[in-house]
Amino acid sequence: MKEHAFNCPYCYSDVSTWVETDQFKQQFIENCVECRNPLEMIIDCMYGSINNVMINPIAQ
Repeated sequence: MKEHAFNCPYCYSDVSTWVETDQFKQQFIENCVECRNPLEMIIDCMYGSINNVMINPIAQ
């Protein structure tokens, strides 16, 4: 598991999430810990490292 830091697209706070790097392709929804708005996370991992992270706001 590795921590990935990013800026929330809603409140622009510096936040982070933990990523299971043994799964190649992941997609899940997680709320921002600061503003509680939903974020879609699409993460690509390979050989224990994070290759690509897309964080998209979800329209409410």
